Amino acid sequence: MRTGKLLATEQDRNGTSVAIRHIDEIADSPVVSFFLKHLAKLIDNGFALQLVAGTNRHQAVYAEIDGVIVGHIVYEYLEQPVRTAWITLSAIDENYKRRGIYTMLHRHFELRIRAAGAKKIASSVHVNNLARQASCEKVGMVPIYYRMEKEL
Repeated sequence: MRTGKLLATEQDRNGTSVAIRHIDEIADSPVVSFFLKHLAKLIDNGFALQLVAGTNRHQAVYAEIDGVIVGHIVYEYLEQPVRTAWITLSAIDENYKRRGIYTMLHRHFELRIRAAGAKKIASSVHVNNLARQASCEKVGMVPIYYRMEKEL
């Protein structure tokens, strides 16, 4: 199993050492089980999901404490109309929230994607996922359109 390249080691709000890592392809990496666990949680909560499998283009910036993944931002690049880093799924383990870990991850995520030539960050967020909406706003993301649907 492959591990990601160490980008930085930082302290969270509790003074715990957090390793921030990046991996170019999440397949066969320790990120997969954390990703699937949090994807299942979104499904259980009834949040709409985008198709995430099959591209082999997903990368991740993730956080580890004592070798255990406690958060990640999984993303891929879309090229139309400009190079955009599309966040597929971001999550922080329930036991590590409110410690500044998402802010750390997002800072390093932005550094990576800027260096790769990205001009935008985008993500789908379910209308009822208030926690995700708040985390997006905290890092400067704003809603640009709403998708409207009707069940038949």
